[in-house]
Amino acid sequence: PGYNLRPTEFQGTLGLEQLKKLPHFLQIRRENAQYFTEKFKDHRNFIIQKENGESSWFSFTLVLRPESHQKREYYLQKLKKADIGYRIVTGGNFLSHDVVKYFDYKCSKFDKAKYIHYNGFFVGNGPVDLKNNIDLLYETLAKS
Repeated sequence: PGYNLRPTEFQGTLGLEQLKKLPHFLQIRRENAQYFTEKFKDHRNFIIQKENGESSWFSFTLVLRPESHQKREYYLQKLKKADIGYRIVTGGNFLSHDVVKYFDYKCSKFDKAKYIHYNGFFVGNGPVDLKNNIDLLYETLAKS
């Protein structure tokens, strides 16, 4: 089922104005990402995403290293206590959701997706300078 939603001319006008801001928003997000990457590139407990082009960096993804001695829940509790918002990676492994039973295909191996499902999370990025927030994130996750 779907919805037949059509933008009005007014919504289209607003959208066109918002699109003019996009290059600046992307620039700031990428600057935040560069700072995040520099802070976390050698973190002993986390694997971070790598740039493979010109990503919009809507978030900062962290995945526990297999050799980590902590569970994801340990870090999520630390983030919650520090009032830092987080999400599991894009709702987790799509193949683990019930909806897959409605598809006419089979997937037999998805070890990495499964690993990220249980060991990954992300925090948001935005079009403002987040260096102080990234520092807080780093300090919060470093205490282990």
